[in-house]
Amino acid sequence: MSSNTIRGNLVDALNEMTKLLEVCENRDQCFEIRIKIRELFQSLDRVIAASLDSTTPDFDDAIKALQSLTNEATEAKRKLDKVAVVINKAATAIGKVEKLVRNVTGIL
Repeated sequence: MSSNTIRGNLVDALNEMTKLLEVCENRDQCFEIRIKIRELFQSLDRVIAASLDSTTPDFDDAIKALQSLTNEATEAKRKLDKVAVVINKAATAIGKVEKLVRNVTGIL
């Protein structure tokens, strides 16, 4: 159950980041967004294979970071000057998810 919540939030973040990529006009920022999308997909692969404990503070941190990323990406589509903020939020969210799955073996 807990991995479904993380999975759902990862998918939401990926969807919003992809939509943001479609409207982004800055080539450098588009490149950074593509990298973050790939990292989010890698995190999703690891989460699918992991057994997550939803009672830990790290779990809550990851959920909050993913939700914040999704909200910022949605907002950045309306205000393209916020794209840099989204890229930084993506890096933070990825780090928090990876902290959850750091002990998973056999996955990238």
